[in-house]
Amino acid sequence: MLVGKTRSVRGRVAVILFATVAITVVGIALAAIGSILGLWPWPPDPSSPVGVSLGFVAGLIVFFEMALLPRKRLRGKRLGNTRVWMWLHLWFGLVCLPVVIIHSGFGFGGPLSTATFVLFLLVTASGIWGLVMQQWLPERILAHVPHETIASQIDYVGEYHAAEASRVVQALVTAPPEAESAEPTVIGSQAAELLAFLDQLLIPYLQIGKRSGSPLASLTEGEQRFTRLRAAVPEVAVPAVERLHELADLRRQWDAQARMHFWLHNWLLIHLPLSVAMTTLMVLHAVKALKFW
Repeated sequence: MLVGKTRSVRGRVAVILFATVAITVVGIALAAIGSILGLWPWPPDPSSPVGVSLGFVAGLIVFFEMALLPRKRLRGKRLGNTRVWMWLHLWFGLVCLPVVIIHSGFGFGGPLSTATFVLFLLVTASGIWGLVMQQWLPERILAHVPHETIASQIDYVGEYHAAEASRVVQALVTAPPEAESAEPTVIGSQAAELLAFLDQLLIPYLQIGKRSGSPLASLTEGEQRFTRLRAAVPEVAVPAVERLHELADLRRQWDAQARMHFWLHNWLLIHLPLSVAMTTLMVLHAVKALKFW
């Protein structure tokens, strides 16, 4: 989700960080002003009426934040605009930060409350990190992966391109069946070198990318290998080698796309489990606290 589409990436990231700090500072300042006016002690006691009220507000916000999870599973239902849900998720999450800090009395308390508070801070930090990634990586993908494909289909398309590369090379080293007396375009040691390049370097790289360990994964090394290959084949075969080069370049772009997609989405692998764990501990903390209130 972009925060201000007209701003630069740095501008959007600055807005996110500024909003986080500003909301937290304003919330704590309001609590301090209330203390100066004699409405509650400073720091507020978590078990005082204001402390319990803030805990109740924080709990409601957390439950609303967690409602986004079933909301995603019910995309076909008319449950409001997705963008509105995301904006509310973002801003309520930021507002919850000073509410929880003030509710805690700027301390950690017992083991259960400490674990809940630490998990809450980690959930908030991972959410902000994910939001920052969403401002930066989509533009980077557009700039560095002009031939972007569907991320989940990269290896499938790589198999298709590996088959194409094999056909291109076989056409060079095999005589056309309709011309019995004709020789292949590439013969002898040149054909052997071309086939070795195909089998050992190119096909594994097109199929599974960087995981193959192929030197073609490196832009510099790949350029050097293709330069040597062009010099090793007859001039008439150079256009075919250029096509092989294009296929390798496409796979290199998709490797970069896969890496950026990983960083664009991997924060959810941390954010979601921590959110579930934090919500569970929050409920236990609330039940335990209310027993002694």
